[in-house]
Amino acid sequence: MKHLTKLIFPFTVILCLNSTFGQATKLEAIVEEISKINEVQHQRIGYGGTESENFKNFKKLKALASTEELVKLTDHTNATVACYASWALADIAYPDLKSIFQKFIDHDKQVETFSGCIKSPDFISSELYHWYWNHMELSKRPSDQLLFELDSIVLFSTKTNWLLLNRALENRVYTEPIKSRIALLAFEKGNMDAVLYLSNWHKAEYVDKIKTALLRHLNTSNFKNTGTTDYYRTIEELFKFLLVLLFVLLF
Repeated sequence: MKHLTKLIFPFTVILCLNSTFGQATKLEAIVEEISKINEVQHQRIGYGGTESENFKNFKKLKALASTEELVKLTDHTNATVACYASWALADIAYPDLKSIFQKFIDHDKQVETFSGCIKSPDFISSELYHWYWNHMELSKRPSDQLLFELDSIVLFSTKTNWLLLNRALENRVYTEPIKSRIALLAFEKGNMDAVLYLSNWHKAEYVDKIKTALLRHLNTSNFKNTGTTDYYRTIEELFKFLLVLLFVLLF
């Protein structure tokens, strides 16, 4: 029996090593394929809505790679690989997703994306955020802890793009210390999304500053560049103040 055990043990070790090596080789092949296509493709692309080749590779990556391997791949020199690895981590609600997102914000890389019929360059920080955001029910966004952590990074970052900031402000009502950060963005940085957020949720506390910020924006902005939406939302918000004033005078 001892002799039999001595014979079996080496073969078991060899089989395990071969299995591990084979899995690593498969993972390397998938990563190479993703790098070769070098485009973050969503599931359905083109007029026919066919499943994209790189999304198929993403599904293979997600099925094969361990959590540890996925975390390492977010540092891959190829931004497409790093992006897909972050998607896979988002799909399993990786508890430290905020660290991956913070890393992407701090050292953001652009990738070519393909979704539906639209091709465009996008930052991998935005791709990670929107992958997680889009796959969450609207009713769950205000209370989801992972999304709150991502939004906190967005609001305190100096490198965040306007769309991520807009998403963070729409997701929930904030208390301190984030409320004060939003006030700084509104009144010191002149961010109109932050001004409108405060007007919607904390008007009584910031009423004078909000009116001043709206009037300044109306008088100094070139709406030919910022667009009609910006103009009309500024007018609409100022009109609310006028309605309140008329109500007080009449009643």
